[in-house]
This record gives sequence, C-alpha cells and structure tokens, in this order.
Amino acid sequence: MPSEAGPSRRAVLSAIGVASLAGTFAGSVPAVAAPATVSTSAASASDAAVALPAAAAHWTFDEGSGTTAADASGNAHTATLQGAAGWDTGKVGAHSLNLTAGGNATAPVPVVDTSAAFSVSAWVNLAQLGGYQTAVSIDGKVVSAFYLGLRDDTGTFAFARLASDATQGAAVAAAASAPAAGTWTHLVGVNDPASGVTRLYVNGVLEGETAYTGGWAGTGATAIGRALYGGGQVDQFHGRIDDVQLFPTALTSDQVATLAGVPVESTTPLLSVDVSTPAHAVSPILPGLMFEDINHSGEGGIYAELVQNRSMMASDTSPVHWSAVGGTTLTLDTSTPLNEALNRSLKVVLPSGTGPSSRSGVSNDGFWGIPVRPRTTYTARLFAKASRRMGPLTVSIESADGGTVYASARIGHIGTTFPDRPFELTLRTGANAPVTGDARLTVTTADPSAAGETLWLQHVSLFPPTYNNRPNGLRVDLMEKLVALKPKFLRFPGGNFLEGNTIATRFNWKNTIGPVWERPGHMDDAWGYWSTDGLGLLEYLQWVEDMKAQPVLAVFAGYTLKGDHVTGDALQPFVQDALDEIEYVTGPVTSTWGARRAADGHPKPFPLEYVEIGNEDWFDGSGSYDSRFTAFHDAIKAKYPHLKLIATTTVTSRTPDLIDEHYYLAPSAAQAATHKYDNRDRASTKVFVGEWAAQEGRPTPDLNAALGDASWLAGLIRNSDQVLMECYAPLFSHVKNNVWATNLIAYDNLTSYVSPSYWAQHMLTSKLGELVLPATARALPGLATVATRSGKHVYLAVVNYGTEKLDVPVELQGLAKGVRKNATATVLTGPSPTAANTLTEPTTLVPRTTAVAGAGQTFTTTLPPLSVTVLELTMV
Repeated sequence: MPSEAGPSRRAVLSAIGVASLAGTFAGSVPAVAAPATVSTSAASASDAAVALPAAAAHWTFDEGSGTTAADASGNAHTATLQGAAGWDTGKVGAHSLNLTAGGNATAPVPVVDTSAAFSVSAWVNLAQLGGYQTAVSIDGKVVSAFYLGLRDDTGTFAFARLASDATQGAAVAAAASAPAAGTWTHLVGVNDPASGVTRLYVNGVLEGETAYTGGWAGTGATAIGRALYGGGQVDQFHGRIDDVQLFPTALTSDQVATLAGVPVESTTPLLSVDVSTPAHAVSPILPGLMFEDINHSGEGGIYAELVQNRSMMASDTSPVHWSAVGGTTLTLDTSTPLNEALNRSLKVVLPSGTGPSSRSGVSNDGFWGIPVRPRTTYTARLFAKASRRMGPLTVSIESADGGTVYASARIGHIGTTFPDRPFELTLRTGANAPVTGDARLTVTTADPSAAGETLWLQHVSLFPPTYNNRPNGLRVDLMEKLVALKPKFLRFPGGNFLEGNTIATRFNWKNTIGPVWERPGHMDDAWGYWSTDGLGLLEYLQWVEDMKAQPVLAVFAGYTLKGDHVTGDALQPFVQDALDEIEYVTGPVTSTWGARRAADGHPKPFPLEYVEIGNEDWFDGSGSYDSRFTAFHDAIKAKYPHLKLIATTTVTSRTPDLIDEHYYLAPSAAQAATHKYDNRDRASTKVFVGEWAAQEGRPTPDLNAALGDASWLAGLIRNSDQVLMECYAPLFSHVKNNVWATNLIAYDNLTSYVSPSYWAQHMLTSKLGELVLPATARALPGLATVATRSGKHVYLAVVNYGTEKLDVPVELQGLAKGVRKNATATVLTGPSPTAANTLTEPTTLVPRTTAVAGAGQTFTTTLPPLSVTVLELTMV
C-alpha cells in the first residue's frame, strides 16, 4: 500500500462525496419495524403518459449536416459543433450527434440555472467503454456544474455534482449496472433541491439517488460531449448522442418515464433473481488476507513476543525500551556480540551495593506494557554472561513500579561466556494475579558477589501462550479472529514492508530464517520501527498452515519506496533470491533450500501456487517494471512452470497470470464502485484485488465504511469469474501505533476487537454459494447486492446504504418446485453511519441471525437502514 492513501485526479470526485447506488439484486431481513415505502418519485405508477414541462433547451440533432444544431424549444440556444463532431443515424429522429472521433457541441450560455431545480436528459450510444465520458454538462470556471455520462471510478452511468466551482468531492448518483457499447440508453439527471437529492434515471427507471444540499450556478457554456475539470476540457464522449433536453424543474418519475417512452408501471421497484441459470462459478480462492508489518501489526501485534527490542538492535545509540533497576548503568556494547547477526549486547554494570536487600538489573517496558493474566504460563528465553560466575539471575513479570511480582523464575548461575542456546524459563502467574497491561519484565540479581561486576544480556524474550502452541508463535486472540474468516490465502510479507525505503531495508527473507537469535532484524522504515524478523518466512508459512489456507508469496523485485530500482545484470541476484525462496517453500529435503527448511523444523514442503512480483510498481516512474517482471517471469517459469505469477501493474513483454489492483476509497466511492468489474473484458487478464478498503474510522472502520466495504465486496463476488482473489488491507493496528487510520482489527496488549467491516466480510464470505446467480434490480437506489447458490441453498446479500428502511418486492425466477417459507436472515446494522466498535465496547455492531417467515416465489422484504443483510433461502 502507499505510505499515504490518496485518490487520483478524478477519483476524488467520488472519494469525498456521498454516493448512492442501486444494486443488482437484494435479499431480505426480518421485519424489525413498521414497513417503509419507497419514495414516491420511484414508486408512483400510471397507465397514461403525463405532461412534460416546457424545455429550456432541446437539441434533436436532426439536421444531418452543417456545423450547428437548432434549439427546438424555441429559446434560440443554437449549439455549434466543434472539432471532429459530425452526424450519424439517430435514435429519436433521423440523425444524431456523432462524437466517435472526438469533438463536441456547445451553446455559449448556461441554458438552465443549476443553483435551482433542473433536469437534463439525453439518448446516448457509447462507441467504447471505460474512462470518464460526459454526455452533457454546463461549464463553471474550474469545473462543470454537473456531469451526466459515464464515470470511470464506478464503471457506470452517473449524474454527479460538485459542491462548488472547485476541484473537490462530488455527490454521485450512479447507475445500478454497467453499460454496454453500441446500445442506445436514455439518461436523465434530476437536481431536486426541495428533496435535498439528485437522481439518475436509466431508461426511465430510477437507478441512483444521493443527498445533495448544495447548488451553484454554472456560468459558462452548455456542452454536449465533454466536461470541465481543473479549468480544462476533459471527459471526451466517444459515441453518439441524440435528443438532448434540459428543463428548469425537477422532473417526476412519471415524467421521466414519459420522456423515456416506457410505461410508468414498468419503472416501479422490483428485484428479480434467476435461481435456475447461474452466471458463473464463484472463485474458489476468492476471500483471503493480506499482511504487512504496519501499525505494529507484527512486532507488538500478531507476533506474540512481549519484549520490545529483545535483540538490542533497534537503536545504534541507546538500549531503547530497556531501563535500569537498582542503579545499574546500561550501554550498548559492540565489543561483546552474541554472534554475527546480533553484533552487540546490553552491557549492565551492577552497582557496588548489589545484594539481598538491593537487587539490580534491567527492565523492559514491552509494547506499551507487558500483559498479565491469572493462571497463565509464559516462556522466557535469554542469553546472559558476566564478568565472573554469578547467580542466581531472576526473571520476573512485575508491576510497573516493581512493587508486585506476578511471576518469576531463576537461572541458577551464569558463566563468563554466552551459552550456545538461550536459557529457557517458565513463569506462571497465580490465580490472584490481576488482568493488567501495565506490567514490565525484569532481569535482576541479588547475589552479593555480583556487586560491581558486569552483566551482558542478549535476545531477552518473553512469550505468552501462542496459537497451536508454537514456540515462536502467534497471538491467540488475533489468530482466532482470522481463522474465523476461513481465508483461502494469506498474501505476505507486504506491502511497503516488502520493498523498504531502500534496498538495505527490504524484506530480505534469508535473514528471517533459522534460530531467531541468529536473525539480525531490520528497520521497518516504511512504517517507522524495528523488526526483529522473528516473524520470518517460516513463521508466515506456518501461519498459513494453521489457517488451512495457501500462501501468496510476494518477492522483492528490485524496486524500493524511495524509487531505487535495479535492472539488467544487477537484478540477477534478486531473481536468484526469489528462486531460492521458492525452493525454501516448496523444495524437497534433498534440495539446498529445502534442506535448510527441514533443518529449521519443517521437512514437509509447503504448497505454493501464486507468486507476486513486487508491490505497487505503478509508483516506479522509471518504467522499469516491464523488464524487471520479465526477468523474474522467465526465470521462475523456467524452473517452476506450474506457478502462477502476479504482476503489480500493467506489463506488455510477458502475460501475467493475474494483475494486482489496489483501491483505497471513501465509503461512498466504494459503494458506488460495486459495479466496477461488471463490464470488464472477460478475455483480459484476471484480477487479484490485493488491497482494498473504505477509508473512514480510526483505528477501525465505522458503520459507514463497513457499508462501503460490503458494497465493494458484493461487486467482487459478483465478478469473481474475473476477480479471482481479494483481500482487505490493512489487517491490524495496535491502538497505540495507529499510523494507517482504518484497519480491520485493532488491539492493545491485552484485548482485541473486530470492526463492522470484519463482520460484513464474514457475512458475505461465510454465507456464500458456489455459483453466482443473474439478477436485475429496478428502481432500487441505495442498494448493492449479490446472490449465490449452492445446491438448494440460495444466499441473497444486500447492502442498504440509505438512512430509511425499504420494502423491497422480490421475485425468484426459475423455481422448479418453489421455496420454503421459512428462511434465515443475518443482519448487521447500527444507529448511525459513524457508529463503531471499540476496545471498551467491542460488540456495539455485531450481526444478528434470526428466523424469518413468508418467503416464496414472490415476497416483500423489509431492509433496515444502514444495513448489511444476508438472507438464506432453501428451495424445495
């Protein structure tokens, strides 16, 4: 991930604004309150067409030749064709405006007052998909007063308005599905200040509605086929446009239906799911996890080590996190290393008064304290030697002031050389020990013969119980939360942590294997703290093994965060490092690195299918990634042809198996982008969305972000024939080191909690079928949905992003024998968008599962406001 999240030039339009989006299919929730009706603008029906107000401007484009288009409204707003604009066959009349080769048509004045109510309509026919393509707009000085057309960030048609004449966040009413090229589509954007919303209608049906309380008047030209942004003309439309009209009023839904030429009754809300004809299979490896050591996610996080700076390597000048006990003098001693990796030790000069009544030694403050619980067994390991034989040496867990000892153990004596292996001690707290995170670890002596002598310490370690009781293992509560998600894979070790700011501070995997006291560690300069690399390659692989998942191994690819890049012959050592790393993971014990893995305690090779080459190499301004990827690709495929390789940005010299795309969005943008992949070329490279998250809430997402996350994930599931793998990021944050604001799970040294985004993902991925079902939603703005099926079980997942509950008519098509009346609904909701879980209130937002009745081929379900719902139906 980037060190600072930031949207692109146009992504900012939706990244800060409020968007609402109709989903493609919806589910049901228990009727928890009185039914609500869908807004009359969406639900009114009539058998007859209704009268339209007089248009402020109306261009039919029926001229078929020349360079001007007359205004049929009678208001003399003649539009002039610009650039490559021309003519073609029309939708409504004989001709249309053809902008396939570029150009536009403009009237020199704003034809409506965009600070008041207005509506804009057009028939559009896209010649190509992708990018921002604006059909109609009115210029301000810096930006357009509105944008009606195709948006790149949502992949759909949209009606967008900015709060003022400046480049800033937008309110985006986006369509409920992706468009198709070569098809005529009728668009209507409605600005309704009386209701405080803007709306988008597609072919007469309400598909997007979003809050918009601003309103400012565009003072420039009315443009057809382009827009204005940052003071420049942008968003060239490619295709044909016909019958453009602007009205000085907010059209009703009935008027829009009349304008589109469709029966009003065909525009009322309805959600249809075809249970008999699946669209495609759900990717069997879709949901996973991404980890990098950020926010003390590893050190002080899931890596269970409780001592901070156990190796004395975190600073070259002082023994940080170590303090004197009993008047000792502490210094770093480079003349007394433990080994080549840990090339210094902590020198402790004991005072002359050391004795039974005056112990002396050192203490460590841990990661914001050492956690203590009653009846808990801890394992301490350390290397120690002294200027003369002395002892005993006492290792204790005690209160911060040293007044209370919670657990202790002794080393009978230490000699004048470091032992070959660390001393190992077991410390047990009693039944009356408190639950506290404010303890410290001490190593002291009260031996009078130690007075005035010197003690050297290295690799002073303390572990609590770990997941699966691994000696160098992981924190139990955090692992339990991950295992509950049932991830299919773990992407590691990052992330920026993989690259480092410099080549010297990259994740050098060869320095992360073997005994932990032989690992030098490195500065995690991407995120500002020391990594002991105790959480090394083998530990990552065992982590994956414990989750019954598979690894997605990211290898360093010759690029660092500060822009250093390696190419040509200089890259070959890093290519060889990657080959060696793969051999360590997968090689037999007869291979060089497979033998090393076996020596490290794991003779059995690990399974490996995916290798990612680098991380976020779109930041490499040198353009070297194509050649760097080629070097890794050719070497890896030559030796391991079965492996699938993931590129981190577009390459042309070789074809990757997947491409990794990252998205950090505002909740509204995530919700609006639920259809981003709907229209993706199915013959293009498959996608790994290796990092994504809605950015709101600290240190974890609030409900608003969770709704955005659920909407985005619904789109990924719906398109999992293209998006084969996905993982949210970042995974963890210590509450005391929340550098990256929004993270899935947070903790202190004692407790942890999960966010509503965690629960949303848990709901959508645990109640997930094997097949994606096709469906359509009509006139249901504010919803994002996906439906899947396994056997007779149908799962309808729906996100209601709105602040009102909705009654949604549901129709199940293709039922052979019907559906059982009794169903199960799991619902996550809360009192406000900013509601969140915390360490002290971890269950404010949790899903509730209830039995519901009344399901059938057709039924109506009530969706609570601000909710994620998964309804499980059973076919008979």
